[in-house]
Amino acid sequence: MTKLNAILVSAPLLMLAAACSPETADNAETTLENAAADTAENAEVVQEVVEDAAIVAADEVSEGAADLRDNMADDEAAEAQTDGQLDGTD
Repeated sequence: MTKLNAILVSAPLLMLAAACSPETADNAETTLENAAADTAENAEVVQEVVEDAAIVAADEVSEGAADLRDNMADDEAAEAQTDGQLDGTD
């Protein structure tokens, strides 16, 4: 959730706090601002974790593709050569 979303979701609480004393309203506003800041910081941490996981996954896919390529090359080298024609004579 972005900071803006956190603020928008919390806006009704601010309106309720407005009906309270000024001190309560200030405390509520401070709490919401802190919550929005925490949410933004947490989103950044999650983004970094997801990016790191994507890098690891991409590395694994690349390694798997290289292994597959090597296996296919080995199989191709071990097979008898054909004349390359699709005429059923091989």
